[in-house]
Amino acid sequence: MKRIIKFATFVYALKVLINLFNENTTIKTQIDKLKEEITKLEMIDIDKKIKDFQNKIDGFRDNIQDS
Repeated sequence: MKRIIKFATFVYALKVLINLFNENTTIKTQIDKLKEEITKLEMIDIDKKIKDFQNKIDGFRDNIQDS
């Protein structure tokens, strides 16, 4: 009887441990996805700032050429 209880406890502890590792894996994949999204958003923001800056430079060049 004691062996059955010990075995059941061991199986349950093993199940809890496996679930813990699975949760850690899913959390890591979620973190990686968030990092990729942040990188994409930063690149979009940087591209927009570069385009705005180039438009300003082009505006200054047009003003200088008109003078």
